[in-house]
Amino acid sequence: MSRYGIFINHRHDHRHLAGRIYDYFKAKGMNPFLDVYSLRQVEYEEEVLNQIAQIPYFLCVLTKGSLDRLDPSDPDDLYFKELKAAFESKAKILVVESDDFEMPEVLPKEIQKLLRLQRYPLQNSMRNFFDEMDRLYQTDIVPDDLEGINNWREEICRKSNVLVTSRWEMEHNIATLERRFGKELIDCVKRNVPFEGVNQIKHINMSCYAASLLFAPDRDMVDYKVYDAGMMFHILSNLFQDKDFSMVLIANAPDSFAAKDSITNYKLGNSSFEENPKAVFLSSYASLNQLFQIDPYRTAKKERRFKYFLTENVLPFAYFQIIYKDAWREFNHIKIDLYTEGLNSNSERRSMLFFEKDNEENYRFLEKQFEHLKESAMRQSSQLVQSKGSAWLKEWEDYWRENKSGGL
Repeated sequence: MSRYGIFINHRHDHRHLAGRIYDYFKAKGMNPFLDVYSLRQVEYEEEVLNQIAQIPYFLCVLTKGSLDRLDPSDPDDLYFKELKAAFESKAKILVVESDDFEMPEVLPKEIQKLLRLQRYPLQNSMRNFFDEMDRLYQTDIVPDDLEGINNWREEICRKSNVLVTSRWEMEHNIATLERRFGKELIDCVKRNVPFEGVNQIKHINMSCYAASLLFAPDRDMVDYKVYDAGMMFHILSNLFQDKDFSMVLIANAPDSFAAKDSITNYKLGNSSFEENPKAVFLSSYASLNQLFQIDPYRTAKKERRFKYFLTENVLPFAYFQIIYKDAWREFNHIKIDLYTEGLNSNSERRSMLFFEKDNEENYRFLEKQFEHLKESAMRQSSQLVQSKGSAWLKEWEDYWRENKSGGL
């Protein structure tokens, strides 16, 4: 059986149209045969006819004058030989025609069946081209006929719509702060001036082990390789000034098994673990409680625009979802940072990006995972805080007093 899914038969003075058709079927994973791209052998004609004898689909591209000069007696008329070979083969014959094509009244007997086949009109407009090609593909192509032919690697690459790279590469060169939060906002944060522009973001959902980069902008509590000098902290401080902005944050309880597991197996790649691992979690919890005493966090919490939950569940990844306001909703996305053993820094950690517009199925799946986690955390959180919250704050104060010689 041929490794090609469809043979494109055309006159060479209409290569442009044939090339567009080739690109269309290649994008569908059908591995099309077009001589200018597919032939590498010296025995040109022999290879062409050999492929037609094996191929499941044969597409006849009818253009102006393409059938007017057929000569069955001409040994060099390969266009006719291709058509004749197709009707003698087991291939399913499909037909498209340009808007200036006219069918001759008489055809050689070898290809007269062409008169009875459905023809899909391809007009000059790009929209019409894709509409008709889609109609042909959905109506006449049977996926089972292509078993073993589809280039499954290319098909996976086209359908995945997932960007996977190191977290450092993701955040510094691809999904930068300027792109995710808006250049004007980031410029204001960097210059330490109030942001008075239009906020693009409606809501953030986030889950991670400690949230140390957000609410413990103390360099000693954050991996020195990723310390951002409080950038995320100041970004969120600006966002909470917007009454239409809200956020849900889920983090691990300081003495949970999940926290201990992340420390024991070095899943965060946080250099701060080296001196007092638990302090990273205690610092985040204490810092957040302190923030709730001041605006804009106090007001956002009171208005239920900022919800914070603790969980004892072991998290497989950090989750960061940004939902934008209507004018920017095409950028809705979820960023996933994997937790794996033995991480040294963000240069090693894998990070993935899913846009709602381009990968809705996986985007919705991940959304549901966050909702499940949130429901579980809502049940756990208040009980954890009531039973252990005071002890966590005291433990952090004692640690700070001993190591920092000062108050919170």
